[in-house]
Amino acid sequence: MQALTIKRDFGELSYYKDGPNANAPTLLGISGFGCTHYNYLDLLPELTKYFQVILIDNRGMGQSGKTTKDYTLADVATDALAVMAHENINQFGLMGISMGGFIAQELMIQAGTQVKALALMCTLSSGPEFFPPASLTEEGLRQFNTFDVALQAEFTTSATVHPTLKEKNPSQYKRIVDLRIQNKADIEETVRQNRAAVAFLKSTIDLSVIKCPTLAMAGSLDRFVSPENTRSFAKKIKQCQVSLIDETDHFFFLEKPTEVAQTLNRFFKEIL
Repeated sequence: MQALTIKRDFGELSYYKDGPNANAPTLLGISGFGCTHYNYLDLLPELTKYFQVILIDNRGMGQSGKTTKDYTLADVATDALAVMAHENINQFGLMGISMGGFIAQELMIQAGTQVKALALMCTLSSGPEFFPPASLTEEGLRQFNTFDVALQAEFTTSATVHPTLKEKNPSQYKRIVDLRIQNKADIEETVRQNRAAVAFLKSTIDLSVIKCPTLAMAGSLDRFVSPENTRSFAKKIKQCQVSLIDETDHFFFLEKPTEVAQTLNRFFKEIL
């Protein structure tokens, strides 16, 4: 996987490319709250059979530059579009995981005609039709950050994967814990990102701007973002299909990465 950077108003934005060749159709992956491009790592072996995949460390996360002031998720979407412009890619498929789905919706508002197909994964939108997740407060985030890093990773993993994963697939459970430890976010960046996510959910998002085929995916037993939100998307977006992954939770994309990636491949290959 090739690591690259571009200059943005806050500093350097890091992104990554992998795939069979530059002529392959492109998928852009946007990661979730407090996460980096690691969200997609276990999907790459299947996705890169057919697609060039571009993954981004959102501003303030991973290897991207740190921020010094509040921003909006529309700003983060603009960062992603800047990467695609830098790569001279005008048409692509788009994937958004959890909060990355919020950013994907903002990207659709800004440049929806560039997106040929969209996958919204374990996410939601604003409005009464959607089931909101439990709110994360600044006080709670700061208090949680005082815990040992390994304890934080263990707790967040157990809360976002299916209760049977640790017993049925201990190596994958440990991999998710290790990825969380290795990619722990700075607390100030987490707080700023949370403010941006809360502001998004309080805003009014017009999903009618999404004209392309859309796949709404979730773990069938997601305890953090209700899987019923996939059906809400299906009601609001004309060309939307739903896929639920059995015996998985919010981190379904890392719990059953091969099944998830194959589902994504089937969806995107029909369009790109």
